[in-house]
Amino acid sequence: MFVVIVDIVIKKEFVENFREAVLRQGENSMSREEGCLGFDILENPEDPTRITLYESYTDAATFYDVHRETPHFTEYARTTAPWVESKSMRALTKIWPKN
Repeated sequence: MFVVIVDIVIKKEFVENFREAVLRQGENSMSREEGCLGFDILENPEDPTRITLYESYTDAATFYDVHRETPHFTEYARTTAPWVESKSMRALTKIWPKN
């Protein structure tokens, strides 16, 4: 399993817009992408401008070659880019437990 953790800081004035867009993105990824195994959207309870995505896929190719090329991801990335103050991504391979 391939996992991506994305830490995002949203510009304060766009928190609600971003929240709506990222929820839609999570729903689209889970319902439209066969290799998307999970898409958790986490919010810092003390700072709603800080969002973390915990995404899991069958393998790295599913993330890079399928997920990132879907029309819904392209639209999400284009729409939310001006709302994002900063973003960092960590790509990981799950080694245990094996599911």
